[in-house]
Amino acid sequence: MPLPPGPTAPSAVQTAEWVARPTALMRRCQARYGEPFTLRTSWADAPMVFVSGPAEIQRVFAADPSVLRGGASSAVLEPFVGSHSILLLDGPEHLRQRRLMLPPFHGERMQAHRDVVASIAEAEVATWGRGGAVSTLERMQALTLEVIVRAVFGVRAAEQGERVKAAIRRALDPTTSIPRMLALALVQRDLGPCSPWGAFRRAVAEVDVLLEQVIAQARSRTDDESILSLLMSARHEDGSPPSDAELRDQLVTLLAAGHETTAGALAWALERLARHPAVLARLRDELASGEETYLDAVVKEVLRTRPVLSIVARKLTAPFTVAGWELPAGVHLAPCIYLAHRRPELWPEPTAFQPERFLAGAPDPYTWIPFGGGVRRCVGAAFATMEMKEALRAVVTRVDLTAPAARGERMVRRGITLTPSGKGRVLAQPLRSAH
Repeated sequence: MPLPPGPTAPSAVQTAEWVARPTALMRRCQARYGEPFTLRTSWADAPMVFVSGPAEIQRVFAADPSVLRGGASSAVLEPFVGSHSILLLDGPEHLRQRRLMLPPFHGERMQAHRDVVASIAEAEVATWGRGGAVSTLERMQALTLEVIVRAVFGVRAAEQGERVKAAIRRALDPTTSIPRMLALALVQRDLGPCSPWGAFRRAVAEVDVLLEQVIAQARSRTDDESILSLLMSARHEDGSPPSDAELRDQLVTLLAAGHETTAGALAWALERLARHPAVLARLRDELASGEETYLDAVVKEVLRTRPVLSIVARKLTAPFTVAGWELPAGVHLAPCIYLAHRRPELWPEPTAFQPERFLAGAPDPYTWIPFGGGVRRCVGAAFATMEMKEALRAVVTRVDLTAPAARGERMVRRGITLTPSGKGRVLAQPLRSAH
């Protein structure tokens, strides 16, 4: 079957631009070819067809998961997150693992996590120097990794948590460099101790050893309220507990996905606030009065204008019709978060940072999709939103933010996330009232 139009450059050229200039590539393709359009990269094992209209996104999210398989479009993550990760599973097995993952992120458990986030964020902001420059991406990575490790393992596993944090960072570091990321994707062979794939596999093996120890120790505790403890006490529908392999894969998924994406979103939030003093002042005033409505609007607008993920792809197992095109089995159908959030007919002045647009109520369905949608919507969406709010509260009520340059930072790829080109650099001056 013919595919929608798209660039005719070799896949190597499209791959290089998809890695180095993803937002420019998506904008140019939409402007030149309309929608849907097709990209062919070495990053995926088949062409990717992009859509961003609400009707098309709804069709994708509501489709039979046996026909549109989200896990199949994330197969590149398997060497790290493992075959039991909810990121890679589809159908009944995905729902089976998802049921285990949901309870720790809702209800009373969320309040306990909120207190942990607040204390960690306050301690972090207390280290920011007077008027000094802060690389918010790096600081938020440290903060969110500390939060997720504390939430996952509990305070009793502090020593193991520190070792796991270091091991996770060593495993993720190769994915933050464009050349090394391409090397990992294209040369998945161990060519010796200095090869990217060999070093990556050894880092993952180190994570596995540490998690095996943590899981074994956690089984001897009965009064721990950590996410790990809750997962171990959960049961599948047949009454069986999750295996150690299942626990390992879900823990790695939480540790990796649960901090990189939120850290990027927080870095973008601080970068945006530093360049929009009126928004910053209003947010600070409303927090001082005990209101959180504007805080919620700020978080939503950050996730709209600077989504940390660009697409939420599904792989077709059978022909599927979207936007008038019948697509063949085997291709990836990719609802594009970045382009959906920039459609001018849905978002007036789409590139402007205007949190006020969210004060009138919830956005229309399938127009705001930073956490994906359907049965694969991010299980940690509520946790990530809470974490962003508490971290922003700690920063905004304690320091003033200004930008070192008037021009905003570009969106650049860091692994699978889109982060600030200058690492979200801001100037932070402690507020007098914060003393």
